[in-house]
Amino acid sequence: MTKRLWDDDEQLLNDLADAVREVGPLARTVADQARGVYSWRTVDEELLLASLSFDSSVEQLSESRSGEGEPRVLVFNAAPLSVELEVMSDQILGQLIPASAASILIQTPAGDTLQVDADERGFFLVSPLPKGPVRLRCDTATGRVVTDWVVL
Repeated sequence: MTKRLWDDDEQLLNDLADAVREVGPLARTVADQARGVYSWRTVDEELLLASLSFDSSVEQLSESRSGEGEPRVLVFNAAPLSVELEVMSDQILGQLIPASAASILIQTPAGDTLQVDADERGFFLVSPLPKGPVRLRCDTATGRVVTDWVVL
């Protein structure tokens, strides 16, 4: 009967350690990525994901659609918080409901960010208007809410 190479746990661990040492920089990259993935294990406990529940650019009104120069209205919901945005050609006017002061971080897929503050009534202004897809991260006294990605 032949002995299998990794019947011994110690031997398996030693072989794995040798294999990782041989790849050096790649092993560090894999380990860094693994730590990043592991940190997401509690993401649902740390924040609420707000989904887009209304977009005036696709919502059919009885017989007409909003005109070219009219602001686009977006509503994101994550009970108990809603984020309402009025997107104009050069700025975004937003409000958190229920009203509360907050730090708002506008994020792009490339990692660029723009930070603004919401006042105690929940109002905030974003100017200039970011280009391409964005999402908002709203940090309030009661928690963190992150919206879906949306192209403005």
